[in-house]
Amino acid sequence: MRTHNTLKISFLIISAVLLYSCSNSRHLPAGDSLFKGSKVRIADHEAGKQERKQLQNDLAGVVRPKPNSKTLGIRLKLSLYNLAGDTKKKKGLRHWLRDKVGEPPVLTSSIRLNADKELMVNSLQNKGYFYASASVKVDTSRSRKTTAIFTVTTGPQYTINKTFFQKDSSQIAHDIDSDFVSTLLIPGAPYNLDLIKGERSRIDAELKERGYFYFKPDYILVVVDSSIGNHKVNMYVRLKKKEIPDEAYNVYNINNIYIYANYKLRGAESDTAKDNIVKVETYNIVDPKKQYKPDIFVRSMIFEKGDQYSLEDQNTSLSRLVNMGTFKFVKNRFQPVNDSLMDVYYYLTSYPKKSIQFQIGALTQNDNRVGTEGSISLRNRNTFKGAEALVFKINGGFEAQYSGAGSKPDIYNFGSEVDLSFPRFVVPFITINTASQYLPRTIISLKYRYESESDLLRINSYTASYGYDWKEGPHKEHQFNPFNFTYVRTDTLGNAADLNELYGNLIFNGIIIGPTYEFTYNSQVGPARKHSFYFDGLVDLSGNILGVAENANYETNPKKLLGSTYAQYAKLQPDFRYYFRFSKATMFATRIMAGLGIPYGNSEELPNIKQFWAGGNSDLRGFPSRLVGPGTFNDSSNTSKYIETLGDIKFEYNAEIRQNIYKFINAAVFFDAGNIWLYNNNPALPGGKFTSDFYKELAADVGLGLRFDFKILILRLDLGIPVREPWLPENERWVFNKINIEDPEWKRNNLVLNIGIGYPF
Repeated sequence: MRTHNTLKISFLIISAVLLYSCSNSRHLPAGDSLFKGSKVRIADHEAGKQERKQLQNDLAGVVRPKPNSKTLGIRLKLSLYNLAGDTKKKKGLRHWLRDKVGEPPVLTSSIRLNADKELMVNSLQNKGYFYASASVKVDTSRSRKTTAIFTVTTGPQYTINKTFFQKDSSQIAHDIDSDFVSTLLIPGAPYNLDLIKGERSRIDAELKERGYFYFKPDYILVVVDSSIGNHKVNMYVRLKKKEIPDEAYNVYNINNIYIYANYKLRGAESDTAKDNIVKVETYNIVDPKKQYKPDIFVRSMIFEKGDQYSLEDQNTSLSRLVNMGTFKFVKNRFQPVNDSLMDVYYYLTSYPKKSIQFQIGALTQNDNRVGTEGSISLRNRNTFKGAEALVFKINGGFEAQYSGAGSKPDIYNFGSEVDLSFPRFVVPFITINTASQYLPRTIISLKYRYESESDLLRINSYTASYGYDWKEGPHKEHQFNPFNFTYVRTDTLGNAADLNELYGNLIFNGIIIGPTYEFTYNSQVGPARKHSFYFDGLVDLSGNILGVAENANYETNPKKLLGSTYAQYAKLQPDFRYYFRFSKATMFATRIMAGLGIPYGNSEELPNIKQFWAGGNSDLRGFPSRLVGPGTFNDSSNTSKYIETLGDIKFEYNAEIRQNIYKFINAAVFFDAGNIWLYNNNPALPGGKFTSDFYKELAADVGLGLRFDFKILILRLDLGIPVREPWLPENERWVFNKINIEDPEWKRNNLVLNIGIGYPF
């Protein structure tokens, strides 16, 4: 009854919103109308088909103000504004709906049509359509709703005939001319004002690399001659001689370099006294308290005394100092000594050397397990006075199932970790220096983890690793660990059959030893783009050389290391994501993730801590956490229940449309598909082995989500429903016909609520 009433209330709310969305015009002031937006029609065909389409989109974006926003074709915010009605109160639901969530109508009277028309013409002229014209009329054929219709005649687009640089006798003019073959103003290219601005910036950047510290793009003038006929222009690039100050003609070299290693923001430069300066190579280090080893600055700096000034070297040096992780503020200053030399000052304000951080949070799985986790970490940012970061961390937590069928064991975990990182490559007998703006890091790590699953299992794992983390640029990152050593010991505490549980393939005792390499590409770094990509690829190897050398075989010739069995496998895990931004408020996101683990030699299957799982709040969101598969295997029909099921092979596809509906509130519609499989057959998991029919064994779900973006974190609620169950007979796996939202039993078994932090991908 309660569910039925809830559905009735929800239906009434939705009906009210839809009703108001159909009658928004009834609430408008007398004599005015609702502005629906604008349409642009291009009357002539001087521009090509694709160019006309692009021009229509660009010109429509010129019209201000924008019409009321839509969500799934409905002016939802305007409907809520009208639904709330007039209110003088500054609080309450109606005030919140009207003034916080709602959006007032955009009236036709607020549109400056003539001004928008002139902006369109100006925009076209900036693109080379020098004889463009536009007219506008309004269409109010629909009840009190107006569309502005602009008719544009572009005329022919002018293109570049020739480009000349008018040089003079100055050295700076000679330097510009020597590199003018790289001009952006290429003959045949359409005239475009943005292209001219780009050419001025290109010249400025080239001159900055040649030592012209005081030059600016504004000192370049581009004169356009459109009188040569045939809809072409000649361009004449020259210097604004009368506006260029004398110092802009000078090429500067680096003189003295001063580095203030512990600068106070309100401090003075009195530390330049000779007794406080340590001279290392060509650098003057000001560090009276001897907090840092001078060589860390030598490795970080790209500039040296006598070098010609370069903007790229300046930015790279600043970036390397920032990425060291030791300094909170980094700034620099250049001071001319004469017409050809500059002193350089770097001011570095340190973070506190030692810090402590506490974290505590709650977690939930979609199989009704909840828990908490917390950690405390101690950090020393300058352990050995070489900007080494030493981090000691302790963490712990638990998970418990509060309801639902098939109760799972409570899980308790505890861990500790020590990480020591160096801001450079530490390679025995070799010195590696880089000129990247990102300093590489060498990381030594020791970890311990303890996990207890009620009266079933007790797992202890010890890990030691040594490796490198470096970035090619803002989008590409590499992680290479040539040494990884993990020892796992699993103790069974009770009789699984008596406890109505199955261990499955959770138990692994032994050693994992081998290298890993991971590459990440992320184009989302930086300004928002219409198309964005993310790729992460992992290669994980264990026991390869050792197992081959010993001719290991888990059935006929098992081998041990330090008295324990060692794992032998090769694992590949690519993860590709694509993001398409329809608008500022709407995005399509998709992910394809595959995993291939090949156990061989000394191993029948991957160690459980290296295997894949399916189901969960960032995976298949319509299924229980870690209990999908492998293959067509399903545990729900058994009297005994698995804690979780794992596999050596995985495929997963996810897609969702994300829509902003109000400031920090976002909605999503999603679809997930995937499964896991075993590389070798396991009689305890029938149907779990990977075959060529794997695509017939995919589980799938659909759902709706809400995401609350609080900036410091994103709280995510996703409600998933299974629509394909691979353990059913092959012709019955799609279960759309079984969806029954009014059946309490169906809802209890199929509606899966996921609560998570951050986006799933």
